Amino acid sequence: MVKIIEVNGVLFAVRFSYPKGRKNSKHPCRALITPLDENMRMITKRELFGKTSSEPVNRTAYGKNPKEMERVTIPAIANSLIALMEQRGMCPVSTSGPLPSVTDLADIATSVKDAFFSKYKIKYHWALSTQHAYLGQYDAMVKALRGVDYRTLTPDIESTLQETICRTALQTSQKGDEWITGQEPLASAKKRLRLFYLLLEFLRSDTEYDVPIAPAHYQGKRSHKKLLLQRIDHARSLPEDLLRKMCDSSVLEGQVGILADSGLRISEYGGLLFCSVGFIDGSQGRMYYIRVSGQLGPKNIRTEYTKTDPSYRAIPLSQELGRQLLEEQRDRERQYGDVSLLLRLGQPAEDGYRTDPATIAANMRKLTEQIPELLRRPEFLEAIRKNRACTFDEALQDKHLSTMLTCHALRRNFCTWLYGVSGIETNSLYRIMGHENKNDPHRSGACGATPEELYRLCLQKHVSDTLYHAAHPLRYTLGSKYREAEVPACALVLTLPPHTAWEIVVADSEPFNEVHLRGDRISQTLEYQDEFSPNPARYALLASKEAYAIQGKRKMLDGFLEEDKSD
Repeated sequence: MVKIIEVNGVLFAVRFSYPKGRKNSKHPCRALITPLDENMRMITKRELFGKTSSEPVNRTAYGKNPKEMERVTIPAIANSLIALMEQRGMCPVSTSGPLPSVTDLADIATSVKDAFFSKYKIKYHWALSTQHAYLGQYDAMVKALRGVDYRTLTPDIESTLQETICRTALQTSQKGDEWITGQEPLASAKKRLRLFYLLLEFLRSDTEYDVPIAPAHYQGKRSHKKLLLQRIDHARSLPEDLLRKMCDSSVLEGQVGILADSGLRISEYGGLLFCSVGFIDGSQGRMYYIRVSGQLGPKNIRTEYTKTDPSYRAIPLSQELGRQLLEEQRDRERQYGDVSLLLRLGQPAEDGYRTDPATIAANMRKLTEQIPELLRRPEFLEAIRKNRACTFDEALQDKHLSTMLTCHALRRNFCTWLYGVSGIETNSLYRIMGHENKNDPHRSGACGATPEELYRLCLQKHVSDTLYHAAHPLRYTLGSKYREAEVPACALVLTLPPHTAWEIVVADSEPFNEVHLRGDRISQTLEYQDEFSPNPARYALLASKEAYAIQGKRKMLDGFLEEDKSD
């Protein structure tokens, strides 16, 4: 649909359309706005900007419908074009009142916001949650651009803007309270800087704003002090005995256990349904797991969009926790009926099971406040202090450690367990954490785990030490057919049929392992390891704590100081 609109005496051709790609978005309508000359011809880029292109000048806008756009969006864009036309002498300067001259970089960024996100969310495949996060960071970035004329941009002004963006991000950061020019920006500042670079790129390539400079990326070096803090006081390995007490805590009604045993992101936990917990039967009995199929959105409403595509996954649970969660579901169903499609984070009430946004928001707030309080108790902090690799500034280290003890610390601790203790294959580790493994070729067709793959994944948890149980052995009853262990394990219990003779070969391809065979009428023959062909596996070993725990520690530079004294 083409419509001629007059704004302050200048005619514009506005072409409305509804692109298929924006069908389910908040702004499904698109408008191309083109100024017309006195002969009703479309003004070209050559005429308005002095460029070599004879293409018409088109400004893109998005909105709910044409009526709303004519009232809100189109006048602002039309006035910015009129100001440019006045500068070129293509129309008389208006005397009816001052026109909004859109040269302020913040105003320009606001006017192109919809078109900006429409382009880059497709180009970079931003998930819905990423778009929501970037929208907030974009608005914060725009505030730092206020008062800057895009026509006067120079490398020095750009450097000043980058520093301003970093300092404004510091004001709302919970992870750091200091930053100096030349250092690596905070995470939120990195996002805003990226949006700033993309904005300059967008203005140069997709609009008629003749930005005089190309974006130059900020080069900040990592602070050695912060690097040491991140490596030493990152809170990636939490005391197991204290975590077990947290899991049994009545304060959070067992919710800590789900986060600690599955490594869910806090938004994924908020989006769990009662039907998200499943089970599968196999050789070792019933195993339990969680299906991640969505998360809690910014408005405390569950969305089917996860943080990333690999976030759609299944995570094994300890059997004790799985049984507890299913029993909880049965109790709710006896009282409220079918609750399978309701959020677990809801609130039981006399008139039903409430999962409205206000209730979910209150429960999420309670969760995100109380978990850090539990993790920052004196006994927790003292246990982590004792396990430090080295000490260089105890007060600063304690302060940094406290900022790391949030809900996300449970996810980091879970990842440490996966890598060091669980025996999970490396490729499976990526999938369980919901991260993309760029070295793993993409599978064609359906990407979900088969029942056999899912059961083997659950068995890895079954044979490992967890917060809920010690490592279980694999138990098999041997028949006439040869069988092998479904997953690597530290112990096998084999039941042999009576009046039969068996030869069992244990092929040990890992050095320093000890193999113990116990039972009636069993003879053992020891073969040299090099007589077996090694079969290197991709999975991590089921390590004992002595293999990965700190055996000794000292203050940093103590060794160097002693050498100096001896000299």
